Amino acid sequence: MVYRCRIELNEIAPKIWREFQFHPDVTFHQLHKIIQSVMGWENYHLYEFHVKEKVIGLPDPTFADMEDREVLNARREIVQKHVHEENTVFTYVYDFGDDWQHTVTLIKIDASTSDPAPLCLDGARGCPQEDVGGVWGHQHMLEVLLTPNHPERDDFIGWVREGYDPEHFSCEGVNQELERQKDKLIPKSLVKRPVGKKPVKLTKSALNKHLKQLNSDQLIDLVKACHGASKDMEKFLAVRILGDEAVESLFQEYCKKVEKEFFPERGFGKLRLQEAKHAISEFERLTGNARYALELKLVYVENGVDFTLSYGDIDERFYYSMVSMYADIIDQVNKDETAELFDEFEERLEAVVSETEGIGWGFHDNLANLHAQIRWI
Repeated sequence: MVYRCRIELNEIAPKIWREFQFHPDVTFHQLHKIIQSVMGWENYHLYEFHVKEKVIGLPDPTFADMEDREVLNARREIVQKHVHEENTVFTYVYDFGDDWQHTVTLIKIDASTSDPAPLCLDGARGCPQEDVGGVWGHQHMLEVLLTPNHPERDDFIGWVREGYDPEHFSCEGVNQELERQKDKLIPKSLVKRPVGKKPVKLTKSALNKHLKQLNSDQLIDLVKACHGASKDMEKFLAVRILGDEAVESLFQEYCKKVEKEFFPERGFGKLRLQEAKHAISEFERLTGNARYALELKLVYVENGVDFTLSYGDIDERFYYSMVSMYADIIDQVNKDETAELFDEFEERLEAVVSETEGIGWGFHDNLANLHAQIRWI
């Protein structure tokens, strides 16, 4: 049995739509991944399903106590449990900043099909660009691209992904991607796995043994292959080989990643705080540099302060995130027995507190209390 659905991207004309099928026993998180491939999104952002009166997504335990609604875990909720009648309509929301609203309709329950693999059946028009600014931003971009002498045209041409065509849609291309991910997009109980074989894992001892058997040319080839394997590996090797120069360069790159969530080059900040925090964690993992990681955290808080000073009161989640990050910074400063971190960042740490005076939600008071806990004051 499979579910055959139609999905439409709301508020855009002519319609951007797809028809596709999938096994009803997939989780909503798997359905999210199927929709990402079917529509042409790039899975950069958070999402939610609204099914009848239920909200299904990825609950953030950091804000569990502040959540004023129940969010069911998409990794655990099975689609068939919530959607089991033809013509059921529900909503898929992707990217809470751009707020892409999709209407999904279960148009047919097909009991004659036994293949559990997802399949795209039909569709029209290309998916919008990620981070374009929602419906208005997408329409503005198309208008600019179609206007030869528009002052923003060169900027957009340099920004859109290579080969982008708003009218192009390839069902074949989508199905190739779905086939590539097939085992991740069907119910776990239906995934065929080799019998009697244990997962292969490269242990440190096995790695050491293998490396000792390689000559210098083979080691060079291995490092070159690692360098070309991924962007993260390229950055990791740059840090290990080039040292401080590479760390400083990466710091500037990741500063921009954090800052753009508050003050992007175009439009308003989307406050995707999880992505900004992910950038900080990624930098720390790649470089292992605690000092620069601390400064990156401080950049996060400073941008948060600048944002609320620019746009007024935000919400409790926002301020809680800023205070939590500031607490991490203070903890790291206090653990530094040399007091060098305090000496370097003293003025900036104090400025965060002084500049927030008068801001609500207990923001200033919480920051002031944390600042008072610095052991070197």
